Amino acid sequence: MRNSMFITLEGIDGCGKSTQSAKLAQWLEARTGQKTVCTYEPGGWPDGQSFRDFILGGGKLAAMTELLLFLADRSEHVNRVILPALRQGYSVICERWNESTMAYQAGGHELNISHVKRIIRACNFPEPDAKIFLDISPQTAIQRINSRGGKGDKFEAEGLPFMMNVASFYRLIAEDDKQRFIRIPCDDMDESEVFSAITSRLEAHLWQSR
Repeated sequence: MRNSMFITLEGIDGCGKSTQSAKLAQWLEARTGQKTVCTYEPGGWPDGQSFRDFILGGGKLAAMTELLLFLADRSEHVNRVILPALRQGYSVICERWNESTMAYQAGGHELNISHVKRIIRACNFPEPDAKIFLDISPQTAIQRINSRGGKGDKFEAEGLPFMMNVASFYRLIAEDDKQRFIRIPCDDMDESEVFSAITSRLEAHLWQSR
C-alpha cells in the first residue's frame, strides 16, 4: 500500500461522514506513518467558507448554476488543498467529491446525468484511490439530522422525497464503479462497527490495488 492516499467519503446528509473521517485519519496515519489531511466540500479551502455559506445557506438557485458553483469550489479546493497535500506525500480524506455532485444535482435536482458527468470529466479532477459510500436509509438520516436540532442547510431541508432520490442515485453510481467504491450499509451498525467495516474493507482494497 502506498503511503500517500486520496480517499473520499460519500453519502447523504446524516450518514456520519465527519465522524468517520476523523477516525479514519488516525487509522491511516498509524497505518502509513504519514500525515493525513481531512477536508470537506464545499468550502474546504482558504477563503472557502463564504463560498460554502452562499451555496448551502443561500436562496434557491437554478440547478445548473448550483452545479457550476460546486465545481468552481472543487477547482479551488483541488489546487489550494488537495494537490499540494498529495505532492508533499500526505494522505487526503475528503468528505464529498464528484459523486456527491452527481447524486445531488442529477438525482436530487434532476439534471441530465450524462451532461453532469461530461462537465465533471472536463474539469479533470484527481481520481480517488478509494471511495467510501456510507449507505444509510433516508429515514434514518433524517432522524439523525432532526436530533441535532437547528435548521440545517438547504439540502437537508429538502425533505424525504429529495433524500430518497439522492440515495438511489448514490447506489446506482456505486454499482457502476465497483472497482473504487466501498459500500458500507450503515443502518444497523453503530459508529464503531461502521469504522471497523470501513478499515477492514479499505485495507483489502488498497492492498489489492498496490
